[in-house]
Amino acid sequence: MPANSMNMLLDVPLGISVQLGQTKMSIRQLLKLKRGKLVRLNRLSGEAVDVFIDGKLLAKGEVTVENNQICVRVGTLYSASEKFKNL
Repeated sequence: MPANSMNMLLDVPLGISVQLGQTKMSIRQLLKLKRGKLVRLNRLSGEAVDVFIDGKLLAKGEVTVENNQICVRVGTLYSASEKFKNL
């Protein structure tokens, strides 16, 4: 691929999302949700979170706060083969 084409790809925006955890609940439980109600997730406080790029697992990270903004410190980066082991 020519260098100019590669440079164009470097500016393509990708969606990044962070998953704190998961849970399941019935429709009955869902309908009972109110403001201030807690939803328990399957992870413990301080446990690593999953970092996804366009829906694909890229890394594990640590939730932190910097200048009053929630951030994720990237920890373990997964190679293509490692991604399948951690799903």
